[in-house]
Amino acid sequence: MLDVSRHFFTKQEVLRYIDEMVRYKYNTLHLHLSDDQGWRIEIKSLPQLTQHGAWRVSRTGRWGEFLPSLAGEPTPYGGFYTQDDMREIIRYAQDRNVTILPEIDVPAHSLALISSYNSLSCTQLPYSVNPGSRGPVREDNALCIGNDTVFTVLDKIFSELATIFPCEYIHIGGDEAYKGFWATCPKCQRRMADEHLKNVDELQSYFVKRMEKMLNSKGKKLIGWDEILEGGLAPEATVMSWRGMSGGVTAARMGHKVVMTPWDFTYLDLYQGENTVEPPTYGICRLRDSYNYDPVPDSVDEKLILGGQGNLWTESVPAFRQAEYMTWPRALALSEVYWSPKAARNWDDFTRRMEEEFHYFDAAGIKYARSSFNVIFTPKRTPDRDFTVDMTTEVSGLDIYYTFDNTNPDNYSTRYSGTPVRFPLGAAQLNVITYRNGHPIGQQVNIRKDELSRRIDQGRHVY
Repeated sequence: MLDVSRHFFTKQEVLRYIDEMVRYKYNTLHLHLSDDQGWRIEIKSLPQLTQHGAWRVSRTGRWGEFLPSLAGEPTPYGGFYTQDDMREIIRYAQDRNVTILPEIDVPAHSLALISSYNSLSCTQLPYSVNPGSRGPVREDNALCIGNDTVFTVLDKIFSELATIFPCEYIHIGGDEAYKGFWATCPKCQRRMADEHLKNVDELQSYFVKRMEKMLNSKGKKLIGWDEILEGGLAPEATVMSWRGMSGGVTAARMGHKVVMTPWDFTYLDLYQGENTVEPPTYGICRLRDSYNYDPVPDSVDEKLILGGQGNLWTESVPAFRQAEYMTWPRALALSEVYWSPKAARNWDDFTRRMEEEFHYFDAAGIKYARSSFNVIFTPKRTPDRDFTVDMTTEVSGLDIYYTFDNTNPDNYSTRYSGTPVRFPLGAAQLNVITYRNGHPIGQQVNIRKDELSRRIDQGRHVY
């Protein structure tokens, strides 16, 4: 899944991404085409979506810390795919045996839609398209389920999508809906009374079930994130399980089809190694986490598990080169998980073959991460309230060299023996690098003693 809403990727970049996918047998590209930060697909009957909703103010820095839009500020940042653009992408993908799955995220994550047509929210307040700022605006990003105009607009959107995309599914999102406005909105309360709905979870379920009927009338099936289970699942809905695997297990036990994509194994936007030498993001999913993932729980009928997916959300991915860096090589691990028998997996053999693929990436100019060659720190508190530090690497057979005196380590520095080390008296920083066969292979990592101590106190022994 490629999120093209938070940051827009051009048609040519999407085509390049498809070229990279197919080498490793990926056969579906799920495009996240709408969110609070931008609307990315032309809807001819609703021109404001691309004239206004596809554009926002320009910001650079760390996501979530951006200044909100200022009054009268130009909105040059963004873009969208015309319907002809999207048909070209679809044809290009079809020629390579890839299906394009479109997602329009509703009822929440809809600020770009609401900003274009502000009568669609419960408050009907005017908003700018969010540039990546935190604040109360994010909560008022859900459509008003009591407003019939919402369904009229959505019918126009999905009618046009159904004619563009040959995929049997359309993804409606359904995730992370803040329900506070529904609880106080007179229109939503009237809808709940008319439909005999006991709570706002059932109101969301009403919305999803109505969306399923809408899509079915256009010859499409509904798929959504696992929140669509809340309040009651639509009769034929397929669930994409992201908040762990429990939502997928629940849906499969109800006889529904499932795509497994739990965040802690498949989210490609998370840190993939020691965070002090990675671009800023959140959480962690190491290469080995992805490789050790099993998408088919023993407790469900495997025929109901359609497959799995890697998700590249792009809040912290402002450019295509960074999209490549976050995708590879973790997507190599996921490809092996999805296409190979579990009994055939061998970590050391996988990493050997992964390094062979790096030669291809280099020749093709594809940016990729070498985080699996970096040191993993495991600090542990000692009885005297000090701590020791264990050091390992994901890839086997590497030598670790370190210094405590603020100098840059090399293969003439102290070699880590496998015995956890203590900071010498007065030392405030540990500098580490990995070597193989006398040559550096990982990044130098410099980490302060107080940072390691903080991780113990926060319960994050490995990060």
